[in-house]
Amino acid sequence: MTLASVRLGLNLVLAYRFEALVKVLSASIVALLNWCLWTAIFQGHTTIAGRTQAELTTYVVVAWVITTFYGTRVDEHLSARFRTGDIGVDLIRPWSIQQHLYFRDLGRASGALVLTTVPLALWTGLLLPLRLPEHLWTLPCFLLSLFLAHAISFGFAWLVGIAAFALRNSSGLAHLKATLISVFSGALIPLDLYPEPLRSWIMWLPLQGMSHTPADIFVERHTPGELVTAIAVQGIWAGILAIAGWWAFHKAVRNVVIQGG
Repeated sequence: MTLASVRLGLNLVLAYRFEALVKVLSASIVALLNWCLWTAIFQGHTTIAGRTQAELTTYVVVAWVITTFYGTRVDEHLSARFRTGDIGVDLIRPWSIQQHLYFRDLGRASGALVLTTVPLALWTGLLLPLRLPEHLWTLPCFLLSLFLAHAISFGFAWLVGIAAFALRNSSGLAHLKATLISVFSGALIPLDLYPEPLRSWIMWLPLQGMSHTPADIFVERHTPGELVTAIAVQGIWAGILAIAGWWAFHKAVRNVVIQGG
């Protein structure tokens, strides 16, 4: 089932190649605007929040580019299946719908990595003077962090989708989710710029593992010990969200069965 789910997600991306092109173009515009904004802010400054211009501008570009990889719509999919009643079919199948949708979205993310994220990274790298990694271990660690960011994104979206079981419609929560991710993941605003104690609180949230941690790894912000800790924190949050999602789903399903008589 695992490989079949991954292939299904990959085929969904391949079936909508024009959408991938549109994402590359739109994400390129946002990445360019972010770079221009922070380049302008750096006028007259050598560092901001302890970061050089090359480091910070690279951070904001990378933090936004990787959203094309970990961004998921599983919350919308789960909410739609609840509204249409198709969730009933999923419940009688001999599988874990949470596992199926995770691997399906992992296939989607892998296809997006090839068709959207990597081309976008190459394009912005040629267009903008970004700071490239200097150590050989950076890219493997960045890739691992990227897949953990996807697991965190999926877990967060899964919980939002399950909310549809109680709210009957999770579209409002989906918009709130997108806002929270933009603000607290580091995708638009580097988390270093938040004042204390807000920054410390944000760093305890799982959302910082989506853009902030991978982008910091790419610009080699961490010492080796800090790097291991950052990736471990991502893994812990991915596990916590997966377990919370499993518990919330089974609790929601019991309520649906009771209401259905």
